Amino acid sequence: MKRFSILSIVGLLTLSLQSCFFSEDDIFEESSNQRIESALSEYQTLLTGASNGWKLEYYPGGENHDIGGVVLLLRFEGENVTIMSDKSVKGMDDPDSIRAGEQVTSKFSLLADQSTVLSFSTYNSLIHYWSEPKGVLDADGYEGDFEFVITAATQNDITLKGKKHGAVMHMIRIADNADWNTYISNCNLIRNESAEYATLVGFRNGSTVIPSAYSQENVITFSETDANGKINKRKVSFAYTDKGIRLYAPTTVNGITCDEFIWNNADKSFTSTEDANIQLKYVQPTDYIPIEFYTEHQWDLSYTYNFGRKDTTETVTFSRVGQSDTLQTKVTCGGLQIKLNALYNHITGMIEFRTQYLTEVVLTLETGESINSFLHLCPWNDEAGTMYLIEKAGIVSTTTQMEPRILSFTDNGRTSGSDLNGFVFYAFKGENRDSEKIGVLETYNNIILTQK
Repeated sequence: MKRFSILSIVGLLTLSLQSCFFSEDDIFEESSNQRIESALSEYQTLLTGASNGWKLEYYPGGENHDIGGVVLLLRFEGENVTIMSDKSVKGMDDPDSIRAGEQVTSKFSLLADQSTVLSFSTYNSLIHYWSEPKGVLDADGYEGDFEFVITAATQNDITLKGKKHGAVMHMIRIADNADWNTYISNCNLIRNESAEYATLVGFRNGSTVIPSAYSQENVITFSETDANGKINKRKVSFAYTDKGIRLYAPTTVNGITCDEFIWNNADKSFTSTEDANIQLKYVQPTDYIPIEFYTEHQWDLSYTYNFGRKDTTETVTFSRVGQSDTLQTKVTCGGLQIKLNALYNHITGMIEFRTQYLTEVVLTLETGESINSFLHLCPWNDEAGTMYLIEKAGIVSTTTQMEPRILSFTDNGRTSGSDLNGFVFYAFKGENRDSEKIGVLETYNNIILTQK
């Protein structure tokens, strides 16, 4: 079991800044150490006193919290905390994935820093997965936290702020008669029922407005047109509830403030709890491409490679892997034809190239030595010179011309803080991207697919 070493600096505890739950009466009749111990004891009582635990809508992604929310149910008992999540995760040292709805128990502690800190002090995949590195070039992973400053507390609501990355979250006391398994099952039922309707359009007062909201991976991108006709976009994360979805914070779009939506499987829509006339509902994009369109045509693939050395165009074809949403094609790398996968999104009709292992190749070094290496496709930003190893990172197609169809590629929006615009063929000494690096073979930038 991994352990996290925690260094705390004990300072004066200013109760008025951290909690509305505890009284300041007679604050000067105790020493600072006594006040600290008293506060820690009262928080311990508050956490463990909720017999059915707490619900935390947990947001990785740092202060941007732009990669979606995760539902965590937590029960504190003594020094132990038991956690259940609505998402499956696989920690770095876990042999198997921890499934959604599975409980994992670990240790927690309350620390006296400049304020009281709730620390998940021994490794628990359901929470540490979001903070642990995802590769040698990615120290912060999904920019999640496992230590939280308690900034306010009542009997039913504890406000937490990520100690490292700063996202603000709330732990809500779970009713004594609520069933954990039922809650998580209902969250995932709604996730599955609404999966076909990830592209959303806003409705107001019964009248359809322009497609103004797009959802993927627990994030909605809202689009608004200002007085000058400029379209402004912003991301808002959400978490599933047992009835629908809840946004990270109340959000105003086109003059209407929304927070929580109820899922209706009969008409496949999310309806705002603030105004029943406000809905999020699937509308097929006007530039939608059926999967067969990719396989029935040849395409010219143009790109700039080797750090801008030259522009290249080659003809590629796509084939479908069985009846899946995976398309395969071959592109040139170092004189070799390398097979790589593109993920087809049957909601939007677009394709993504994500981080993936490709094949084993033999490289000849300048010294003449030959070595075995393992080739990976890694999305990157050519201007910053940074690449991403997280599997969800990638670039997604967007239509720039309808007839004949021309597609360009931009960041797929699934990794916090990234601005990916191409990919590299990168060699490692093992199939795992945590293995020793060898280096870049080719870079692909300014990627364009043109229907022939």
